[in-house]
Amino acid sequence: MQTIQEKEKKVTGFFSRKFYYAFRALFHPVTRLLILLHVTPNMVTVLSMVFGAAAGFMFAQNRLWAGMVYGYFMAFADIVDGQLAKATGTESRFGGVLDSAVDRYTEFFIFGGLGIRYYTLGELPWTLLCAVAFINSVMVSYVKARAEAEGFDCNVGRFQRPERLAFLAVGLAFGGILLDVAIMIIAFGALFTVFRRLRHVWRQNK
Repeated sequence: MQTIQEKEKKVTGFFSRKFYYAFRALFHPVTRLLILLHVTPNMVTVLSMVFGAAAGFMFAQNRLWAGMVYGYFMAFADIVDGQLAKATGTESRFGGVLDSAVDRYTEFFIFGGLGIRYYTLGELPWTLLCAVAFINSVMVSYVKARAEAEGFDCNVGRFQRPERLAFLAVGLAFGGILLDVAIMIIAFGALFTVFRRLRHVWRQNK
């Protein structure tokens, strides 16, 4: 039987494969515990959405640290559900669709909450930038899914969900201008990734 590490997909983001496996290995004990408790991957996926909604609510209340804690739990659940599905051999097409849908909802909750926070603080430009960050984050995943549905390879672009969450986590940890910068990086980094994927598909279509 393959180990959890052997079943992981190829890494294409900023982080090296070695770092990727080492970080995810931290959650293997949790995955094994959930297997013993008969928790299903879909349960964990839905739980990640609950944590995401809680994080967004806290951000909207300008409680950044509380929101960050919920955000960490959301990200951890997002990692564990995939590991759990692979380890138990219960991967399914529905599970993949559910995971993708929940990821989009959690991004809406996160950036929506931050956008409300900025609006409440009277910083409308940053509210709009949160909207841009959300739209471009969604488009990163959509372009790849649509391209692969048409038979194109679209495994390019390094500003994927883990990288976006990492930048946001750093911004939230330090707050202030660093949070502003993190949101700006996410907004335009995701936009660059969208363009790069579109260009990659366009070149294949020649």
